[in-house]
Amino acid sequence: MPKQVIKGAPEPIAALNKVKILEYSQPLESREPLVDVRIVCPEVVWQEHVCPFLRKTVAEMVNAAAASLPSGYKLRAGTALRTLHMQKGGWDNYFKRMKEEHPEWPLSALRRATNKYFAPYDQPAPPGHCTGGAIDVGLLDSSGQPLDMIAPTSGWEAAYTWSDKISTEAKKNRMIMVDAMLGAGFSNCRDEYWHYSYGDSAWAVRTGVSTCPYGWAYAKPETVAEFGGACAKIVNLNSNRDNNGRYMTVELGVSATHAQADLAFGLLWLRDCSISLQIQHRQWLKNDFHLLMSTDKTTWVPLVPSSSEDSSITFQFKAEADKLYFSSKPPQAEDPQQPV
Repeated sequence: MPKQVIKGAPEPIAALNKVKILEYSQPLESREPLVDVRIVCPEVVWQEHVCPFLRKTVAEMVNAAAASLPSGYKLRAGTALRTLHMQKGGWDNYFKRMKEEHPEWPLSALRRATNKYFAPYDQPAPPGHCTGGAIDVGLLDSSGQPLDMIAPTSGWEAAYTWSDKISTEAKKNRMIMVDAMLGAGFSNCRDEYWHYSYGDSAWAVRTGVSTCPYGWAYAKPETVAEFGGACAKIVNLNSNRDNNGRYMTVELGVSATHAQADLAFGLLWLRDCSISLQIQHRQWLKNDFHLLMSTDKTTWVPLVPSSSEDSSITFQFKAEADKLYFSSKPPQAEDPQQPV
C-alpha cells in the first residue's frame, strides 16, 4: 500500500479528475459493498446523525485504527458515507458564505476557496464521503469526553493537520489519531485534520497512484420499524437501481404488528427516489385510515392515496428528503415532550 508523504500532499481537482476509477468497469454485484458500521465497527462511537455506511475494507481499517489506540482512547466518527444531497448542501452553503464575505472575488476564486474544504459534487471525481471510502474522526478519553485537538485555535483556523498554532497537548492528541489512522492505511486531507480516506480519488492523488477502486456509492434503503409508541411490520421491500447503483424506484409493503396498533415507521436514504408504498391491513383501512409523512417527526403532512382496495391502500410519491417518517397519527399529538 503506498505511503503518504509526510505532512500531506496537495490534491487539486484537476488531478482528482484524472484518476481512473476501477470499479466503473465492473458490474454492480461485483463492486465492494457498503457495510453498516454500527454493526461492523462496534468499538467506534458513531454520532446519531451519521449515514452509517462505509466500504467493507474501509470499515475493517477503521477497526484496525481503533484497536491501535493507546489504552483509554476511543475513536469517534462524525461523518461516514454522505448522500449527494448532504454533500451538495455543505458545498453550496460554504460557497454562499464565501460569496457574501468576498463579493469582489471571481467565480474561479470562490470555487477554489470552497473546494478547499468541501469536495465539489459536479466533477468526474466523486467526493470522498460519497464513495464510502472517507471518514471524519476524533478522539474520546476513557470517560467518553472529546479530547482537545485545536486549542487555542478554533474553526477553520484549526483545520490544517500539521498546524503549528495549536497547543502541545492538542498536538499530542492529534498525532495519536494521525498515527492510528495512517498506520491503518488511510491517507489524510492535510487541510482537515479530521478527514481520512482510502480508495477514493483523493487517496490516489495523495499517495501518488493513478487509479482508485471506489466511485459513487449509494446507501441501501433502510427502514425504521418503530417509534413514538406505534409500530409496523415491513412485509416486503423491492428496489430498482441504475447502472451506477443509484436507487431509482422502491416498492415497500407495510402491515400492522397487531390489529389495534397505531402505524409508525421510517424510510431512509432514498431522496429523489420514486416510492410506491402499500399499507396492508384491513383493520386500519375500515376505520377511516389516514397516513401522515414527516422529515423530522415534528411537522406532519397528509399523503393522498393513489389507489385503494379492500385490504390495502397505496401511496406513490417522490422522496424529497434523506429521512422520511410515516404515522397514522403524529406521535407529538400524544406526547409533546417526545424527543425527535
